[in-house]
Amino acid sequence: MTLLMLARGCPKFAAMAAILLPSSVAAFGGRCHSLHFSTSIRTLSVLRGGSSSATSDHQYLPISLPDTFKERAEDVHVALLSVLHASRVTRHLQPIGSSDIQTLSKKDASPVTVGDFASQAVALHTIHNTFGNSDTYIAEEGSDALRNDEELLEKVWGAVNHVHTGDLNSEEDLLKAIDYGQGIGEEDQSLVTKRRVWALDPIDGTKGFLRGREFGGQYCIALALIEDGEPVVSVLGCPNLPLPSTESTKAIPYGAWSENEVKNDAATGSSNGLFSSSRGCLFVAVRGGGTYEIPLHILEKYLLEQSSPESTSANLPWKRLHVTANDGTAKAKHEATFCLGVERGFSDPKGTVLKIAQVIHGPDALIVDDDGIKDIKNSIRMDGQGKYGLLARGDAEYFLRLPKDGYVDWIWDVAAGYLCLKEAGGKMSDVNGRGIDFSDIGKGRKAKLPDHVKGIFGSNGGMFHDALVNAYAEVNGC
Repeated sequence: MTLLMLARGCPKFAAMAAILLPSSVAAFGGRCHSLHFSTSIRTLSVLRGGSSSATSDHQYLPISLPDTFKERAEDVHVALLSVLHASRVTRHLQPIGSSDIQTLSKKDASPVTVGDFASQAVALHTIHNTFGNSDTYIAEEGSDALRNDEELLEKVWGAVNHVHTGDLNSEEDLLKAIDYGQGIGEEDQSLVTKRRVWALDPIDGTKGFLRGREFGGQYCIALALIEDGEPVVSVLGCPNLPLPSTESTKAIPYGAWSENEVKNDAATGSSNGLFSSSRGCLFVAVRGGGTYEIPLHILEKYLLEQSSPESTSANLPWKRLHVTANDGTAKAKHEATFCLGVERGFSDPKGTVLKIAQVIHGPDALIVDDDGIKDIKNSIRMDGQGKYGLLARGDAEYFLRLPKDGYVDWIWDVAAGYLCLKEAGGKMSDVNGRGIDFSDIGKGRKAKLPDHVKGIFGSNGGMFHDALVNAYAEVNGC
């Protein structure tokens, strides 16, 4: 029996095949895997001579974490691996430019792509491998569309197998993994009885994903663990987000690739990993433990090296994040940067955000672009919850999301960004300044925020958050 045959049925041998065989031949069912590492943190332990069971000191876990995360080590490790796997498959799938990638339309007319399904499958499969049915999982997609479209299913299956380890052994395994996320279905009125709920948005910002990499199209894999009604761990994986202070952070549109980056990407390809040294960010937060950022290329390289039985532990360059000082010492309110969604028809259909900017920044707050469209002079526009990462690292101070009347956000649209911002010293509230309530997930309103939440404000807190709430009240005559 060959190692490839063993790999097909056993995660342990799948990881061994990834280490011992060239990437061009480490294939299952004829599908090529370019890079490999295990989805199971316990599998890595077995390969390295450890126990397959959990231990109190978490020595079986391979990732070096900040000291402030140690009490949540297992949860953080699983969440990191989950989002990293999803980031890799979506990075592989995101088109270079504006795309004709196959999409479907959901009930609210938003698009869903091969990337959404593939991301959800690998992310939930990774978490479920560790926690099984003891936790509840809620996520944006279900498998019905794939079960009814063999061609689409084949595309998702092919994408997953191109970059992911072989422990998703069949298309049925893939469909099952996607449906782990239906713990609270759209039509399910049952109560959530488990105290731990994982909320996942497999691609938050699908339209940014479709805009393409080189145009700076932004999207985010957003994962949060909610325990006893409070977010306690969150991870934002942003595969196309520029690293701090790099050239693309000053580009218009935000994050657009420079000519040099395009040339370098074409020259080097992804033979040594999917992420470059200039973009791809991962934000991690633990309740009471702060928010940290790490480049995706460093985490990917580290875990690939950890797949080797001869590897040794090493410290990772985690950077603790802090929002811009909110007392006016670093920046005045009228100098603060807005970080907003690209799709104004969804996030600001009434133009309220522009009016709020004029209240805070003054009469010269707006500019008119080449198409005659008004916008905020000091602003960044991008898709996805990566916006909260920018606020957390001090690249912006104001975030506003004011959807159309009657729309209420899903938990997966908010929970991960909420904790990342809060643990960096920022604040999130509804438009009236009230805190966001996560305590009743699934009870009556399924996986949505309370009905009274008519919009979301995020900021670096203090006088800046007060400015948002007060300006909203002024604009609306409250």
